[in-house]
Amino acid sequence: MRTSGAKMWVRAGLFGVVVLVMAAAGFFFLKKPALDMNVPGARSLAPPVRIPPFALMDQRGRTFNNDSLAGNWTLAMIGYTYCPDICPTTLREMSSLYKQFDRPPDNIRAPRFVFFSVDPFRDRPEELGEYVGYFHKDFLGVTGKPEEINRLVTGLGLFYIYQDPQGVFIRDVLHKPAMDNYAVVHYSGLLFITPRGELAATLQPPLATDDILAVFRKLRAYYGE
Repeated sequence: MRTSGAKMWVRAGLFGVVVLVMAAAGFFFLKKPALDMNVPGARSLAPPVRIPPFALMDQRGRTFNNDSLAGNWTLAMIGYTYCPDICPTTLREMSSLYKQFDRPPDNIRAPRFVFFSVDPFRDRPEELGEYVGYFHKDFLGVTGKPEEINRLVTGLGLFYIYQDPQGVFIRDVLHKPAMDNYAVVHYSGLLFITPRGELAATLQPPLATDDILAVFRKLRAYYGE
């Protein structure tokens, strides 16, 4: 009887080991491999970063928040309309990109493009709308309260800071600088946001249409959306 009982314990132990091995194997095969972007300047975020809660408004005065990001891919950048270089350069490249979506060769649904202003003191909604509309009629310009903008940007691990004409940084971004001709030093990469409102990848300048398309296609195939 004692021997029989020992055999049962051995069998039970072996069964438990088999179950654990099978579970581990199943997890291994079900887990997605990391996404290899293979595009210069591109970085995939694994896991993707959830967009922190925010409440802003677009150039038409409509609420723009986390719900606004749901259901469609979004390409986005942070910047300001007085930007002398990187912002207009990026927007021109995005305009070129969206001409490709106007006549897609493979029926890819165009993502939304959003320009988040980090200069709410000068970028009023109507001026912001005129600025982004110059590059493409469907581009969205988004602004709002300084606190909301700062919460969104810092929540994503991005940065912006004001700078006076002498090159001195002004760390208080929640209040308008004393001078009118200040600059904004800011993160300059392109953001790829999933239809679930998660930051999935970034792409650093210099930007090229082919590279943006390549990253976008890889993300769509990877996430199945």
